[in-house]
Amino acid sequence: MKTIFKIFRLLIISPREWLVSTPLMAYFTWLNYLIIDKYADIFMHTQKTSDFYDHFRVSGFDALIYSTMTQWHLAFFVHRHPLLADLLWPLTQLNSLLYSWTGLNMAPVIMAVLLMLMTLYSFVFIRRTMREVIGMKNIDATLLSYLTFSFGYLTLTYIVPDHFAPSMTLLALTMYLAGKKMQVGKSFTILQTVVLFLLTAGVTMSNGVKTLLMALFTNGKRFFRPAYLVLGVIIPVAAIWAFAQWQQNTYILPREQQKAAKRRAQSAAELRAFTKAVADTTTTLYDSASIALEARRRYQHYLWEVHERNMKDPWNAHKGKPISKDGFGAWTDMTTPRWDSMVDNLFGETIQLHEDYLLQDTLRSRPVFISYRSWINYMVEAIIVLLFAIGIWMGRRNRFLWMCLSCMAFDLALYLGLGFGLNEVYIMAAHWAFIVPVVIGFIFHHHQKGLRHLCLRLLATLLTLWLWIWNGWLIVSYLTQ
Repeated sequence: MKTIFKIFRLLIISPREWLVSTPLMAYFTWLNYLIIDKYADIFMHTQKTSDFYDHFRVSGFDALIYSTMTQWHLAFFVHRHPLLADLLWPLTQLNSLLYSWTGLNMAPVIMAVLLMLMTLYSFVFIRRTMREVIGMKNIDATLLSYLTFSFGYLTLTYIVPDHFAPSMTLLALTMYLAGKKMQVGKSFTILQTVVLFLLTAGVTMSNGVKTLLMALFTNGKRFFRPAYLVLGVIIPVAAIWAFAQWQQNTYILPREQQKAAKRRAQSAAELRAFTKAVADTTTTLYDSASIALEARRRYQHYLWEVHERNMKDPWNAHKGKPISKDGFGAWTDMTTPRWDSMVDNLFGETIQLHEDYLLQDTLRSRPVFISYRSWINYMVEAIIVLLFAIGIWMGRRNRFLWMCLSCMAFDLALYLGLGFGLNEVYIMAAHWAFIVPVVIGFIFHHHQKGLRHLCLRLLATLLTLWLWIWNGWLIVSYLTQ
């Protein structure tokens, strides 16, 4: 009962928090309405899961949650999102019930309600972290929390039906809990670690690693106690991986085998067609072996031409060369330029949307790299990166800061090191970008009075207003076009 009470108390939002979050919630309510309205004619009148993939167009985000709520299936890579589809199963049943009453697919509305709740609690947890853990003033914590949600792809995170919003919400909660425990010298219990790990890793496996990193920084040497290490770390990791593998073998593998059988049957039919065409048109070949050999040669040439055409499509042309073509190696990228990725995408598009190719998909029509039209955008990016660097220096002796940076470093190692998702790295902003304003908060913590504090507050206000206006204008213009 004590544990349940603590969880309930954590979810209680104070009158001050309701007050400062009201403008944010009003804005995101409007954006969620716009995105529902944009696709309502299609999405609320269909039961075909393919319609969501065929018609949803907001950058590289997918509407897999809509399709899962419409007809429950494992739409996600189970080794990357092992529990996400299972967590959505009750919502699929709810949507089915609402459909029987209304005749409408209510998945977009259900998702919008969830997104609004996650927006509220993400904002609250981040603000509490800045206020209670870092020790910022109320107004500064509120200001930097609004700065967080002014980042272009953090705004998009909370209006699109993808896995990133629950991912960021759970990470913000775990970060806040870890910070509070550090303050009083407490540790995560085995049960707390298991629950947080299963939730974060269940939505996105890599986030489970960050949960364990937070537990390591919070618990210190106690993390390596045999009981904690076995029950709180090894068994949950093994269990969730085994469950993902079971899903792969039970649901995904048979489906892939069916597709492979269809491809083999199609290839055999195409080869027979080539053989018949050669037999009907040749004047020099008379035996079946020679005809078959010539048909196979022409078929191989045809396959090569198809391959060459496919490689020119954005889906392939905008992907760098992977370490290997099999398994997890196929998700890597060794050739996409890292510096351009950081300037234009990682700290560029993530924070400020580009006017050109607005919210288009790199795997469909958007170039990998786009330059801003104005030097102002580059100046804003440089200021935010500089403030981030200063924040690291100001908080260099703080264990909580290094915990946050270790989580961010893990993501950047995946993106910039292995090249995972590097050609559209900005859509992963929810996994790390909220840490940037948190780190900037250490500057405010060290300068809470005097002229420097006023200058910092003014600069943060100008940055926040600029990003809200810039990104808001572009997002609204896209959703209403």
